[in-house]
Amino acid sequence: MNELLEKITASVIDTDEGDSAELAQEALDQGIDVFAIVDALTAGINELGRQFENLECFLPELILGGGAMEEAMKVLSPEIEKHVQKAEAPICLVVGNLQGDIHDIGREILCTMLRVAGFTVHDLGNNVKANVFVEKAIEYKADFIGLSSLLTTSLPFAKEVLSIRDACGKHDEIKVIMGGGAVTKEYVEQIGADGYSGTAVEAVELVKKMYAEGK
Repeated sequence: MNELLEKITASVIDTDEGDSAELAQEALDQGIDVFAIVDALTAGINELGRQFENLECFLPELILGGGAMEEAMKVLSPEIEKHVQKAEAPICLVVGNLQGDIHDIGREILCTMLRVAGFTVHDLGNNVKANVFVEKAIEYKADFIGLSSLLTTSLPFAKEVLSIRDACGKHDEIKVIMGGGAVTKEYVEQIGADGYSGTAVEAVELVKKMYAEGK
C-alpha cells in the first residue's frame, strides 16, 4: 500500500480527526485514486472493530475513529461524486446494521456511495431487528436488503433476515447482500445470502451487476 494510504488507515485507528481529513486532502492533491483512499479509511475502521471485539480498545475509541473517518469523507465526497457512474435503472435498497451492532460509520459510507451512484437508499440505522429489515424492504418495494456488521456477535441475526424474507415469499424479489468488518465471503455463502462486498466501492458494482443479471 502507498505510504500515505497507510498513514490514512493509521489516523483512523489512532482516532485523529484532524489528521484523517488533512491526509485525505493530501492524497487527493497527489492524485491518488479517491476510492483507494476510501478503502484505506475502511481498513482503519475495520481494524478498530477488531480491536473492540478483542477488548483492545473501547467504545470511546471506536466513536472517535468513526469521527475521524467521517471528517475525511467530507473531504472526499465531492470527488467521489465526479467518479461514480450513475445507475441507469431505478434501484432501491434498505440498509442497516444487524441487531446488536451500533456502529454507524461504515454503513454511512456505504449509503453515501450508493446514493452517489443514483440508487434510492433507505438507511434503517443501527441495531436493526431482522423482521424490520424485511418489513421495510416490502414497504419500500426494495430490490435489495443490505446488512452491515462490524461485530461477529451480530452475524447470527442475518440468518433470521433470510428466513423471514423467504417465509414472506420474497426470495426472488428481494436479494440480501452483506458487508462490514465482521463479514466474510465464506460466511455469506454458508448462510445462503445473495452477495458479499468487502468495501463500499465494491458494493456499488455488486448491486449494479446483480440487478443487471435479474438479481
